[in-house]
Amino acid sequence: MRVDHLVWYCADLAEGERFFAERMDRASAYGGVHPGEGTANRLLSLSDATYLEILGRDPAQPETNLAPEVRSLVGKGLYHWAIGGVDLIELRQRASAAGLTGSDLVTGGRSLPDGKWLGWKCFGIHNHRFGALVPFFIDWMDSEHPAKTAPRGGCLAAVEVFSPQAEILRDLYGILGLKVTVTEAAAAGVSVTLESSKGRHVLRMFDPVPQGYVI
Repeated sequence: MRVDHLVWYCADLAEGERFFAERMDRASAYGGVHPGEGTANRLLSLSDATYLEILGRDPAQPETNLAPEVRSLVGKGLYHWAIGGVDLIELRQRASAAGLTGSDLVTGGRSLPDGKWLGWKCFGIHNHRFGALVPFFIDWMDSEHPAKTAPRGGCLAAVEVFSPQAEILRDLYGILGLKVTVTEAAAAGVSVTLESSKGRHVLRMFDPVPQGYVI
């Protein structure tokens, strides 16, 4: 189990591209659009199995395509994150046995700019109080992992989660098998540290914590 990808949102995708080009070792690569969702992305690899997704508006789609929460985001920051390297069927069974409410295993996909198909299967936990502090889970099935095709810009050095209900969140993480540090704090959030030859760079989640990508 590992962090599969981080989703960092900035309404202006070009601004997001510049933000990371100034901080990381390589410029991000255009990843394509999300039809019907109003967004497009750029990707930057952090390892062979972890990457950063820079998410922004797709000006070719109407603003009404954006999810209401995305439309309301002001500024830039982490929006949500995903965990990979896990058997989704087993995880769903484990979550159910512990009394958690989980989604179905949802299959999706889209065409890439080079015409290839990128497919995935996702699972998420519902009915909890923590929003995007709880990641969703993803399996890329037979597709090539995006981290292997995106430019390598640096590495993921640390992930830390903060919550005023840290003990409850730690228990939830324990059921899900997440080995992520949860620190008691007055304000909830996620802090991610990236490293490149240009130094260490801390990314923080939007405040207040968004719901994130709900499966």
